[in-house]
Amino acid sequence: MFLHLGNGMSVRTKDVIAIHDYTIFAKGAGSEFLAHEQALGRLENTLPLDIRNDEEAKKSLIITDGKTYLSAISPWTLKRRSQMVYDTMDMDKDVSVEEQSDYLME
Repeated sequence: MFLHLGNGMSVRTKDVIAIHDYTIFAKGAGSEFLAHEQALGRLENTLPLDIRNDEEAKKSLIITDGKTYLSAISPWTLKRRSQMVYDTMDMDKDVSVEEQSDYLME
């Protein structure tokens, strides 16, 4: 499944390592991490061009194995979206088990 980060950018949910609030990384040691990711060419800004440099528009930081993404979508919304994917998958498994038991009873 995929997690939509905004502005047409999506990542595979199984590739997501962490979703953080951007403000944690705006100053101090967190900003060093962002600078390091940018220097390596691994920082991807998913914000629309007109607000790309607006610090207040940056809401979340999504870390994957290959890249780090900035998003205008809140980390709570992204977390909820990613959980919905797994909850849906769990519901499919539950239905499959129920269907299997119905077939066995017939």
